[in-house]
Amino acid sequence: MHTNSALLVIDLANDFLFEPGTIATAGGAEYRARAQALLPRMAALLAAARSAGVLVAYVTDAHEPGDAELAKWPPHAMKGTPEAEIPAVVAPVAGDLVVEKRTYSPFVATDLAAQLHARGIATLYVTGLHTDCCARHTSGDAFQLGFDLVWVTDALQAFTEEQHQAGLDYFRAWYATDEARQFRTVAELVAEWDGATAAAAGTAAE
Repeated sequence: MHTNSALLVIDLANDFLFEPGTIATAGGAEYRARAQALLPRMAALLAAARSAGVLVAYVTDAHEPGDAELAKWPPHAMKGTPEAEIPAVVAPVAGDLVVEKRTYSPFVATDLAAQLHARGIATLYVTGLHTDCCARHTSGDAFQLGFDLVWVTDALQAFTEEQHQAGLDYFRAWYATDEARQFRTVAELVAEWDGATAAAAGTAAE
């Protein structure tokens, strides 16, 4: 089992995925199609993670008026609105960790690091939106806090495919120490985690 690991789900909220969300609308139809394509992959990844004992940690914008980020971007994913909610197909379940964030990185002005450390989490699997912005800032803070990082390449996305690839390249350049281990796909992880679950079940049955 993978009880020292957490799957970070970054900003997989309605505002970033569907019209009339501010970010989804501004991104355009091509962006929305790529962002929404994450949902079935994430659903499979979440199920495998939970079965394998991987903590699922949702770190999602819940902005309030006056947030510094809103000087740069128009109001989006405002706390308490439907746009800040996570779609049902990938929504949190009992036992998941849910942390509301008010800027790019969920490690700023929250107790996320303390909660992860209290659970003995050492490895973070990074997923969600956007590869070159919130995932990048989250990764930078996590790296500097000493967490081991794995990027799930087809469970991340950005406004354009070029920005997505630029984000992945940044991770390779600045944070990765073992690229083969730290850049994974949904299919690879689902197979690995489902295998761990089956092995644990077999051991328990003996």
